[in-house]
Amino acid sequence: MNSLTRSLSALALVVTAQTLTACSASGPATGALNTTHDRGQTHCRTHQHLMPGHDYTAGKNGKTLAVLEMMKYYTAEADFPFCDGKPATTQDAAWSHLYNDLARP
Repeated sequence: MNSLTRSLSALALVVTAQTLTACSASGPATGALNTTHDRGQTHCRTHQHLMPGHDYTAGKNGKTLAVLEMMKYYTAEADFPFCDGKPATTQDAAWSHLYNDLARP
């Protein structure tokens, strides 16, 4: 199995899991990646307030430009601390996990 097939399989698994959890009315909100910086700082990351949305997790039905924007953001800024100095949230971890799944060779 090549790396592209593995990445697509992992993405399909994430989509399936999110679809199953989306059936619950109390599930977390999903949406777009927030790439803005808090207080105009440029060498830090802002927290994500939403879980990765359908544009990023829908496999062939996702939006390529959205996924590429997310990949660019995490490639450039994943090692930066959060602007507020606080640890990663559940939403931050979900975005990082998605990035790692897609970037894994």
